[in-house]
Amino acid sequence: METIDVIGARMARPVVLTQPGEVTMTLSEIEELQPINLAELADAIPGVNLDGGARSSGERISIWGFSDPDDINIMVDGAPIGFQQYRYGSFFFDPALISEVYLTKGAHEVRTGNGGFGGTMQLTTKDASDFLRGDDTFGVRLQGGYNSNDDLERYSATVYGLLGENWQYLVNGVFRESNDVTLGNGEKLDYSAYEQQNMLAKLSYESLNHRFMLSHSRYKDTGQKPWASRRGGMPEITDSKIKKYGSYEQALYAYTVDNTFTDETTTFNYQYSPISPWVDVELVLAHSSNERHWIRPKIAWDEMYVATGNYGHESWLSYRRDYASLTNTAKVGLHVIETGLQYRSIDRTSHVYNKSAAKKENKNFGYYTPYFEPSGTQDTYSFYIKDDYHLTEQWLITPSLRYDYIVSEGKGNLASDYNDPDAGHDYSEVTHDGWSPRLAVNYQWLPTTAFNFAYAYSLKAPSIDDIYSVQYARASKAISSSRDLRTERIHAYKLGALHQEKGFLTAGDHLAAELTLHWNQADHDVVQRRGEKSVEQLQGWRTNLDGYHIYGADFRAFYRLNGWYTDLSASLLRGKHEGSLADSSGTNEYLPGIAPLNVNLGLGYQWYEGLTTGWQVRWYDEQHRTAPKDDIFYPSVKSESYTLQELYAEWLPVPSNEDFMVRLAVKNLTDRYYEPYLATGVPGAGRDIRLSVAYKW
Repeated sequence: METIDVIGARMARPVVLTQPGEVTMTLSEIEELQPINLAELADAIPGVNLDGGARSSGERISIWGFSDPDDINIMVDGAPIGFQQYRYGSFFFDPALISEVYLTKGAHEVRTGNGGFGGTMQLTTKDASDFLRGDDTFGVRLQGGYNSNDDLERYSATVYGLLGENWQYLVNGVFRESNDVTLGNGEKLDYSAYEQQNMLAKLSYESLNHRFMLSHSRYKDTGQKPWASRRGGMPEITDSKIKKYGSYEQALYAYTVDNTFTDETTTFNYQYSPISPWVDVELVLAHSSNERHWIRPKIAWDEMYVATGNYGHESWLSYRRDYASLTNTAKVGLHVIETGLQYRSIDRTSHVYNKSAAKKENKNFGYYTPYFEPSGTQDTYSFYIKDDYHLTEQWLITPSLRYDYIVSEGKGNLASDYNDPDAGHDYSEVTHDGWSPRLAVNYQWLPTTAFNFAYAYSLKAPSIDDIYSVQYARASKAISSSRDLRTERIHAYKLGALHQEKGFLTAGDHLAAELTLHWNQADHDVVQRRGEKSVEQLQGWRTNLDGYHIYGADFRAFYRLNGWYTDLSASLLRGKHEGSLADSSGTNEYLPGIAPLNVNLGLGYQWYEGLTTGWQVRWYDEQHRTAPKDDIFYPSVKSESYTLQELYAEWLPVPSNEDFMVRLAVKNLTDRYYEPYLATGVPGAGRDIRLSVAYKW
């Protein structure tokens, strides 16, 4: 036999670039980060930031300055997830159940309609094929970990295997339990402990023409915490409160709630791919439900008066989502044409029990829907068409067109104060619709260099909150349903460049770089109506203003040389509102929620095939471009610059065998005390040593 010698340079880790503004994270990258929640995982991506405090269930995700849950589209195995409640987090899924993350920043994903201005994140859960090797038909993987900062213990067990020739299965359970978070100054963040039990079950089948997958996941988080978990510090405990409740500890406890959040998602995917250029059909059917329930301690029921705006003494909020998508991809000459039909339904039910209103008939004796968090449904019917036209080998032009028809309907209110037709309270059906054209152009200038331009004109319909929030009949201002709201529109522009080059400085090295510039101009944004001269009786509580703009740049660079690897990234954002958020005729003002400039540098070395170590440093600039200090609806607190460092190591006791893996990470290496801008004054966690051990057989 002929002998072929292959000569190449060993790279510590590969470089993978897709398109500007798009990022992929693999299973090994996810496990190396050892993230405690989905938001921390996303925070590792340039242009994406963790928005919220250090408490579990208080985190949101901000992409290019967009953090409203309607502006972020997150899919789990094709199923949309999400939660929205005042001063609470948005997206909850255990990172330990994810095998891949694919993120498209901005409103440039044609499959996303009615929102998604910030971006679309597609999460693929673990599959048996992630762990099966060679002739394996069955396997078990055990994983344990410990975080020193909050004494977090985490355990994971995965069972997977084959059933016959075409079937695969996987069952994965994860348990987490922590104490309170420790800050950089050594103090504890009171009532930040939590416990989680999460799981994933998955069954898949694949043959020559048919593939289908059925998955079910559950996320459950419990703990004693303030009802305002997001950005929520504990209230100041005064002498009068100590006297009222008996002690400082009892007074602090009285302002907490026993919180439980549960999310369950079921997805069925089917793909039919016969040997035909005309047919490649994919069907997705999904159902998800999540519910938050909390109750104040007995001492609060006995002693505390609670205003309606603080949710009463007990609270329930649930979402039910149904989703269906049918797509076909056909190859016609130089065209790859994708057509799709989609249906998305959201059903929200919100109630509180407020003992302070137990004797008020007009508040239904304390059991009602909060006026600022109405119940209701919103159904979206959509179709789209996209054409990948290969004009030449260098030029790829992708026009697309999408149509969305949105039907919203409120559920009314059990309390007559918030269900009064004479006050303009109208919970009947409202519809919105619109077309969303998009265009993307890719130009392969050189084998090593490519350019990309993308434009999207997309829409977001007013939410249930926007349309059906009302005030009570005796309020002096803005009490009616906001039935005349227009859809918010966005002009989204993206310009990017990619460059990859081997032998950049010396033989055997590899350089890759990506630059993405973006501009997002939104019109007719929906805000709460306020201002002394702008509110009159029977006006809707929400109104459309002139809009806002957000622009910025993301940069990523990767350099590889033998066992060395270096990663550099930077993200810059700026944003202003057209006119004041309180008065469109006022002076333009800075948008809240715009992260400061941040730069991340990583350096690592693979000592041998079984041992890799690395160091990272992330610098955040000061952020003094904030909304007006007295704006209670859009709070933002100035932040100073700070630097965070991290060490990590990965060790295979038996090189070339990943059955036994040990990972170590030290977050906030210098134990820095800092207050992230997007946390609005709530400090971040101090030093955290994270250890993870995984073994499979």
